[in-house]
Amino acid sequence: MKDWACSESRGRLRRMAPLLLVVVIGAAVGGCQTVAPTETTGALGAIASAPEGAQGPQRDATEAWGDRYRANPKDPDAAINYAQGLRNNGQRAQAVAVLEQAALANPKHHGLLGAYGRALADVGNYQQALDVLGRAHQPDQPDWRILSVQGAVLDQVGRHEDAQRYYATA
Repeated sequence: MKDWACSESRGRLRRMAPLLLVVVIGAAVGGCQTVAPTETTGALGAIASAPEGAQGPQRDATEAWGDRYRANPKDPDAAINYAQGLRNNGQRAQAVAVLEQAALANPKHHGLLGAYGRALADVGNYQQALDVLGRAHQPDQPDWRILSVQGAVLDQVGRHEDAQRYYATA
């Protein structure tokens, strides 16, 4: 009787093996997708892909902001918008360079510093991102987006308790 039960269990296991394999592979693939740098919170990345029809207008807007930025690299609005377009197109390192140059010319522009800090975090330069975001944050005018990015960066560097305080404040 014991042999019959054991062989029946093995038979069920063999029939379920393909299903279990699909579940395991699905979980592994799903886990890999969550590691990719995207802007799920609106803080650390860019939109992964736009609908086909939006590609042309989005590209045109990025080119227009790029022209405005090249005409005046010190213009914070041009730098922020051009960098966002670059990030949306996956050109994250170029976005950091654009924002870095503009931040050097506008060291007290909090919106620019916030965008620069997010871009730094997006490329994994967490310590510099924390430094820049610290300069972007104004305690008398808190910005939940900056606080949220600071929390996300702190989580990335393993400072989870500190991150929780930033999330709670945001």
